[in-house]
Amino acid sequence: NTGETTWETPVSQVQPAVAPTPSTDPYSSQGQQQVPRAGASSTPAKLASKYGDGFVSSASHPELAAQYGNVGTSNPYTDSSRPGTAVVSKIQKPPVSGTFNLKNLSQMANSTEYKHMIDDLLAIVTSLSSLPLMGSETKQMAEVEKGTAIFSKRLGRNDIDNNVAQKVDQIVTAIKNKDFAAASGIHTSLVNSVWKDNKDWLKGMKFLIQMCAKRLMM
Repeated sequence: NTGETTWETPVSQVQPAVAPTPSTDPYSSQGQQQVPRAGASSTPAKLASKYGDGFVSSASHPELAAQYGNVGTSNPYTDSSRPGTAVVSKIQKPPVSGTFNLKNLSQMANSTEYKHMIDDLLAIVTSLSSLPLMGSETKQMAEVEKGTAIFSKRLGRNDIDNNVAQKVDQIVTAIKNKDFAAASGIHTSLVNSVWKDNKDWLKGMKFLIQMCAKRLMM
């Protein structure tokens, strides 16, 4: 030992600083990078708070449809008929000519079981038309001939209900017997029950009874 002392460099107790590691939390990085547009979520938020939940349809809110790009798809049937809807249209029968042609109507009567009625009806109408008509009787006679022609043609086409035809047969018989009150009563019952489908000739039948009561009783 020489009496000399040795000195060793002391070891530092300070730990080196560790560099921070990048965060792996995807939500924190997204929160730092994404910057919302001004006013982008204000409208949905207001609508959600208005209706009490987060489900707001764009069908009734065009401003949402414009924002999310579904304009024009909320109601695809606005300008067109909804598919699968059946459209049922009632078939309209063509109108029957009211031209009074005695010969043609007589021939048409041959094809029906009511030939006797048509013959008697045509005879009454012909007898009336041969009389001198005054004032409104001319127009009434035109309605009589029109109604007689339509009834006869429809009867020949089986377009008159059998019960209705029987009632008209009773009217013609009553006119022949000059029982005009009975004829008028039967006509009224037809008007009250079958007017919708037979109005094209019932009006002329009314004038026939009225004119017969006036002219044939003279």
